[in-house]
Amino acid sequence: MSLWPYDNRGQSAERWLTTVLAVMVLNTVYLTWRFTALYAGWATPGTGLCSWSVGIDCDRVLQTPEARAFIVPNAVLGLSFYSTALLWWIAGRRLTAANNPVVTRVLVIGLSTASLASLWFWRLLLQLESLCPVCPWNHVLTYVALVFAARLLRKQKRGMSNENSGLLRPLAAICALWFLLCLAGWFFFEFSVEKATSAQFRRLGMPE
Repeated sequence: MSLWPYDNRGQSAERWLTTVLAVMVLNTVYLTWRFTALYAGWATPGTGLCSWSVGIDCDRVLQTPEARAFIVPNAVLGLSFYSTALLWWIAGRRLTAANNPVVTRVLVIGLSTASLASLWFWRLLLQLESLCPVCPWNHVLTYVALVFAARLLRKQKRGMSNENSGLLRPLAAICALWFLLCLAGWFFFEFSVEKATSAQFRRLGMPE
């Protein structure tokens, strides 16, 4: 059975892929905001949208060491990656032919890497005493986005050109810079919070 012709069904798949990427960005925006608010003391633990009980509590999960498996919080890392992927996908298709396989190929590579990394995060989630009902969805949606992107790439490789692919080099640099800026933004925020906390302790005459 052949894949769909690149007509309405192919365009529908592209729209679905864009939608899935956008949902993942929104998901990580909320988780990043919630992690940030809890870290800075702007929010009371247990009052989040998905803090339903002791066993189902995003806030409790976000305050565990597992919520920061790498140097930066998992939510910040996810926001950096998925927003970069969405930027690449939308801008890349506008700069070149909408069905340029180079754009889709790079997205497939990125989503494949994220899918492999999600195995590590699943292991972390399964070790937790509480469940975050929002956190796992991005892992599931990553697999969905990868399926859409891979099927589109298979169709695009069957005769579609790499028109204007040279325009993607500056975009790749912009996307890399955006990714790094997202991470740098967190480090700057973290430094600011720690500095403010230390100053408050000194004013109160308390040990840091």
